[in-house]
Amino acid sequence: MSSSPQPSPGQGPGVTLDQLDQLEEIILQSLHIPLTGMVLVDEEETIEILGQLRDSFPPSLQQAQTLVEQQKEYIKQARSQGESILHQAKKQREQLVQNSAITRESERRAQQMLAEAAAQRDVLLEQARQAAAQQEQTARDQLAQVEQQFAKRYHQLEQEYGARKQQQQEQLEQQHHHGLKALQHIQQEGLRLKELAQRDADGIRQESRELYQKTYTHCEELLRQATTARQEADRYGQQVLEGLHDTLQHMEQALCSKLQGQKEGRAPGRGTAAALGQRTSAQAQAFACDGPTRLRAQEDRKSA
Repeated sequence: MSSSPQPSPGQGPGVTLDQLDQLEEIILQSLHIPLTGMVLVDEEETIEILGQLRDSFPPSLQQAQTLVEQQKEYIKQARSQGESILHQAKKQREQLVQNSAITRESERRAQQMLAEAAAQRDVLLEQARQAAAQQEQTARDQLAQVEQQFAKRYHQLEQEYGARKQQQQEQLEQQHHHGLKALQHIQQEGLRLKELAQRDADGIRQESRELYQKTYTHCEELLRQATTARQEADRYGQQVLEGLHDTLQHMEQALCSKLQGQKEGRAPGRGTAAALGQRTSAQAQAFACDGPTRLRAQEDRKSA
């Protein structure tokens, strides 16, 4: 039989614990999702460590599987050898039967060979069973030890994770409490600013009403003054028209008198007609110049 493969020195429980520590460090340093118990881990690094952890398990499991396969192979070989021995014994027996002189010896030797083959087969089967049972028991013991260490470390990780989760929950609650306080302060400050803005808006609205009232009053006063000025202008225009009408009447009378004198043979001199025209023109100019001055004086007295 071939010797069983022994586990390498570098693949012991210490390596498994170191790799479990690395896996724990990756989980603890990973990004935690707020308000949940989940974390985001590096998939590639985690798979690599899990592969190393799988490689670090004792090779007894693989050895046990190999031993089982070897046991099957031994049984198969024993059966094959037994059948081959039986086949050879039968052939030899047939040859011995053909030779009558050595028939008994051949039968005896055939029986002996059959017994030896059966004994050898039984020995091989027993050895294979014992080796497989021993390797299987060793693998079970090592696997139980690894499972014990893994369960202990897993329990420790669960405790540390629960403590850190509780600590993070408390920190989140404190941050939530501080956030609520800050939000309340902001709301109070917003209400205060809103009240100040409302007061400022009311003041501006009141000033606007007062300014509108003053402007409206001033506009009414200007409208009244404009109406009065228009009336004065109409009155002045009427006076100017009446003065011009009187002047025209005087000129008409003068012309009539002149025409009547010419008819009567008393033609006035050129100096008299010219003087009459100049006096009429001077009266019209004086009335036209004094009218605006008198109108402005009236407006100044009203404004005062």
